[in-house]
Amino acid sequence: MRKIELSKVEINGETYPIYCDLYVLSQIQERMDINDFERGIIGAQIVRDENGNPDRDENGRIKLELGKYDINALIMGLTLMINEGLLIDSEQTGTDYEPVNEKYIGRVCDLPLIDLSNMIHENLIRCMTSKKNKTRKTANRKRNTSKSTSRGSS
Repeated sequence: MRKIELSKVEINGETYPIYCDLYVLSQIQERMDINDFERGIIGAQIVRDENGNPDRDENGRIKLELGKYDINALIMGLTLMINEGLLIDSEQTGTDYEPVNEKYIGRVCDLPLIDLSNMIHENLIRCMTSKKNKTRKTANRKRNTSKSTSRGSS
């Protein structure tokens, strides 16, 4: 098994490893839509028109505005990511681990909401933006650039 680099978070004086992967995403998706989860953890709300439909900008993207954080989404995401980090750490070190539960995390988490939001969101984005996709996009750009260059020189 490859060595997985784990982020760390300190909560109430205790340091926990955290990690977001497809398993964590699947656990989130069992409880809520991933897009709703992301909006909830960053405190964004969809802007709606007078008919209640999502309002879109000139590029067709749904407009968002700052709203309220979804505290339940933050606690769920943090708990799932900590438990995944604990599991991976135990597999890599050959040690046992004790999973945490949402009630415990919700009670002891002493991080400011903005810091908690940013940390969970960064881990989510890291999971959703893989190195493989970045490499593929770079290769496609190079391929397209070389095609247009060779076409232009004919």
